[in-house]
Amino acid sequence: MADQSPPLTWSVDVTSSQAPPQSKYKVPAVVERSLDGSGEFIQYSGELGDPSTAGANFYRRWDGARTDRLNEAHWAGALGQTIDSNLAMDLPTLRNRCVHEYHNNAIVQGLVETHSADIVGPEGPSLEVLSDDDRFNSAFESRWREWTEICDHNSELHLDDILRLWVRSVWHSGAWLGQETTDDTDSPFPATMRLHDVHINRLDTPWHMHGDRMVAFGVRRTRSGRPLQYYVRKPECFGPHQYDSGEFEMLPPEAVFHGYIRTESHQGAGFPLLAAALPAIAQLRDYDQSVLDAAQLAADKSGWFVNKDLTGEKFEPEDAKTMETTHRRMSSRAAPPGWEYVNTDATHPTAQYVEHRRERLAELGRAAAVPLMLIRLDSSDHNYSSARFDHQGYCWHIKWWQSWLKKSVLNRTARSLARELSLAGDIGRLPRGLKFQWNWTPPPQGDPVKERSAERMGLQNRTLTFAAACRAQNLQEEDVIRSWARTFKRLKDAGFTREEAMQFLNSGPSRSGSGSRAPNDARPGNNPANRPQSETAKR
Repeated sequence: MADQSPPLTWSVDVTSSQAPPQSKYKVPAVVERSLDGSGEFIQYSGELGDPSTAGANFYRRWDGARTDRLNEAHWAGALGQTIDSNLAMDLPTLRNRCVHEYHNNAIVQGLVETHSADIVGPEGPSLEVLSDDDRFNSAFESRWREWTEICDHNSELHLDDILRLWVRSVWHSGAWLGQETTDDTDSPFPATMRLHDVHINRLDTPWHMHGDRMVAFGVRRTRSGRPLQYYVRKPECFGPHQYDSGEFEMLPPEAVFHGYIRTESHQGAGFPLLAAALPAIAQLRDYDQSVLDAAQLAADKSGWFVNKDLTGEKFEPEDAKTMETTHRRMSSRAAPPGWEYVNTDATHPTAQYVEHRRERLAELGRAAAVPLMLIRLDSSDHNYSSARFDHQGYCWHIKWWQSWLKKSVLNRTARSLARELSLAGDIGRLPRGLKFQWNWTPPPQGDPVKERSAERMGLQNRTLTFAAACRAQNLQEEDVIRSWARTFKRLKDAGFTREEAMQFLNSGPSRSGSGSRAPNDARPGNNPANRPQSETAKR
């Protein structure tokens, strides 16, 4: 069957001497270009350099691509440059402003702290080693738990503290920077690998390398973007102050942890998550202060003396230049005949103030899918369904962050530690197919009963294993079984028979006895199979 699509057609006005604006050539104007006969119309008036080109018309198919006097200022920054070109000029300013807001705005600081705590959890992730060698798995898991307590190069932070610090750094500085170092304190731990947190501002290009085409933001990269060398400043300390010494430490990529969110290809540096919300943060703070000033002005009963009788006696306060008079509390005011004292109306905050503030606050956490109820730490205006829906989307985003930390930090750190312990003869040879399972403590649920009911349904339907249920709560299957075994042993040591101990473990201390009922899958006490039945129903 022959192709019925219309041919590519061009229609050119060869009689016109019009040229596009900002062109130094005089060429025929393209009147129509179409693929299906519909095309778009482009019309120019005049040529470049001719003042008549100021009135040129350019008709675009997309309204969003049109520029006129009403929107030209709004799109003035849309120049199509690469993100690195823009960050080279704006990144220091963005970092300084975001750090300032983080330390001076309680809402911003609370948002960042809530997000970092939900990602890392109260104690950080736990490791479950997966391989065919059970002895190796148990030994390395034990060593890992010990190492997380002493992993900091300065012996001040635990692993979860470092991870939370790096999440905060992405919010206000755009990236984190860490270094893999060696312990020099003669620690009895068989491995010397440690982590050292480095301030991201110390990653910088040396002054004599600013002309090097392959060095940007303190990193030397290949043409494809692979990092080859990191340049880290070595500041001089004077008490609480640090001064630039001009010296740099060159670090190889395998000794550096450098993480940032990439939004474009070939991006060499990260920008703060708070960057897009900075205008809203500044406007909201200024608006709050203006509303507060207006409310305080009305609360102080400040007002004006208004002359109702222009022919009456003139009145001026002591300072006639400013037309102000001192107001004392609990005192009356008087003026000559014909003058009246008018109070300001207490109209602030306005009726729309709270709603406007809520909408602007929602912009702060959108970059990380943080819902408004967590930004404000207030769910009074949410019903259960809406709060649960918002929280579910937030939890998906939390899992993305955890996966990012796992792939960029945790897996690499665990393999390096396992390799060093193996070479030291502490845990034996590394088995084949070694994998790491990281378990994170989930954020608290709004309705634990429903979550436990769903968990019970998964276990009963065999769609959820006991090990997976333990991992969801950041628990180890072996630890849970060992804990129940210890409880069972203590019950028998306390005088319980085996049957009584089994009944206790099966039903729990609050429902022991023959009349106990198992909770329903959906709602406690609502499962027909668990309801007491009459003798007739049983037959």
